[in-house]
Amino acid sequence: MNPFLFVLFFLAGNLIFAQNSEIRTSYRAATESEAKAKAFYELVDGTTSSDKAEMMAYKGAGITLLARFEPLTKRSAKVKSGIKWIDDAIKKSPNNVEVRLIRLSVQENLPKMFKYNTHIESDRKFIKDALPTIQDKDLVKMINGYFAEFSGKK
Repeated sequence: MNPFLFVLFFLAGNLIFAQNSEIRTSYRAATESEAKAKAFYELVDGTTSSDKAEMMAYKGAGITLLARFEPLTKRSAKVKSGIKWIDDAIKKSPNNVEVRLIRLSVQENLPKMFKYNTHIESDRKFIKDALPTIQDKDLVKMINGYFAEFSGKK
C-alpha cells in the first residue's frame, strides 16, 4: 500500500474516533443545560439522511433535547422532528446497538404525552444481549454508564 494512503486512512480513522468520542461525551452532558444541549446540537446539525445511522440518531436526540427549551407551542413539532430522525436511523440500521441506545435514552426521558415509549423493553434487551459482543470499548462504557445512572431509574 502506498505510504501516503496508509497515513491518510490512519488519520481519517483517528479523526472519526475522536469525533465519535466527542459526540458521545457531549450527548451525555447535553441534558445538563441549554448551553450544553446547544453545543451538542452544533456537533450534529450538519447531519443528513445520507450520513451514518448513528449520526442521524444523535441529530434526532439533539433536536428532542433542544425542544425542552422551546416555548410550549413549538415543543411538539420539534420533538416529532427529532423522533423522525431517530426512527429513520433505526430503519437504516436496525441492529446498530448505538442507535438503539440513543432511541432508548430518548424514549425513557421524553414525557409520556409524546407516546414514544413502545420500544423501551425491546431496546433494553437488545442492547444487553449485544453487550458481550461489542468491540468498541468506549461504546461499552457508554452503555454501562447509561444503564447504571439513567435507564429504568424513574
